[in-house]
Amino acid sequence: MSSGRATRSLFDWLDARYSISPLIQFVREKEVPLGEHSMAWYFLGGATLFFFTIQIVSGVLLLMYYQPGEATSYESIRYITTQVPFGWLVRSAHCWSAHLMIASLVVHMFSTMMLKAYRPPRELTWVTGFVLFSLALGFGFSGYLLPWNELAFFATAVGTDSVKSVPLLGNWLLQVLRGGPDVTINTLYRFFALHVCILPILTVGLISVHLIFIQRQGMAPPRGERKAPRGMKFFPSFVLRDALLWLVCVTALGALALLLPYGPGIPGVEWELGHKADPLAPAFPGIKPEWYFLWIYQLLKEFPPHLFGLEGPQLCLLLVTALMTAWALVPWLDRKARRDEPSPAFSDFGVAAIFFLVFLTLKAWDIGGGGGDAQGAQLPDPRAVAWTCAWILLPLAAAVTLLRVAVFRHRWFVFSAAALLHAVLHGFAGLSYLGAGAIAAVLAGLAIGVAVMRERRAAPTMGGGP
Repeated sequence: MSSGRATRSLFDWLDARYSISPLIQFVREKEVPLGEHSMAWYFLGGATLFFFTIQIVSGVLLLMYYQPGEATSYESIRYITTQVPFGWLVRSAHCWSAHLMIASLVVHMFSTMMLKAYRPPRELTWVTGFVLFSLALGFGFSGYLLPWNELAFFATAVGTDSVKSVPLLGNWLLQVLRGGPDVTINTLYRFFALHVCILPILTVGLISVHLIFIQRQGMAPPRGERKAPRGMKFFPSFVLRDALLWLVCVTALGALALLLPYGPGIPGVEWELGHKADPLAPAFPGIKPEWYFLWIYQLLKEFPPHLFGLEGPQLCLLLVTALMTAWALVPWLDRKARRDEPSPAFSDFGVAAIFFLVFLTLKAWDIGGGGGDAQGAQLPDPRAVAWTCAWILLPLAAAVTLLRVAVFRHRWFVFSAAALLHAVLHGFAGLSYLGAGAIAAVLAGLAIGVAVMRERRAAPTMGGGP
């Protein structure tokens, strides 16, 4: 009894100073909207936050032994993995959680796109989520160089070299990133500061803003049910389910870290320490970045050195910037969703983006090209790679389309058909990647124009009806 009175007295003391009662009442009344879509999509944000927490905890543990420097970076990582008790496990968990965080973040972003959860008043929630995705990519890029091994050194050299394509500011940005014209120990110091200081501060701050937006506005209800959606109590019902998912995540992470401490050995998903970086050694071909950068890596390869009077990398960077900008502005571009109406075109745009990314990623892995040994002595055949990747994408796209028709009753397929036609023309007909893309883009534009004209003709008829 005395213990209960003491607890109550402590609560009253804190409540009088910090007004805790309204917060508790808010948690008790908060509900998660239910609808026709699966509840599983609501848990992806929590899973991403869990993996980010693992990143912070494991990163702090690694930082206790890691020493950045030309004579210490590689040696300290080797010491962690071979001498520190369970050091190899902590590093493995850090690497695996990074990849799982990016994967859950990608799925979370696409599910938000498909569910139109960016509808007003949640536009800034989408934008902050997009910026968080960009910061997560920055974590992956900056952390890759820290072991100062051979693979990381040359991959960073290739990755930072693409910055030169930025008009006017390219050379200046390259100097800022590298700390000079080449990748040196100054680059390592800058990436270390970015990875352990700047990006964590920005990410934690933006996550706080993102969570405040979600708590103030609530999770997006199903489309068409904004007035009185069915709900599930946030506490304890949703919180307990979220905690169960975190338990599943930590179990899966522990199994992967134990069974595959250096990754599955797939290019872009491996962190074997290998040999120490030697800036004077020639770069061997076949170096690939992390899997979430593979699509950009492959897209850069598809552009010729010069096109339309500009450098190919500049046009590629311009295209990527346009696509990413359009993705960030989706809440304002999708006018039908803003009116809480079905917007099948933007759902199809999301599916087309998946096809686009999958095809480029498969090509970057050189699937079906043959050759490509460890030293790159025999390069893969690009025609065979394109043919194989098109065959892989074709049944995948057919299955997704059948699912959309049978389950979700989708009837708009202009963008996804253009993405699939692009892969077919490139893989089966042997057209260049850019040539096939131009044909697919023109046909998609014509199809959109016809659809817009039909919609405009139907509008007066619908408005004049009884």
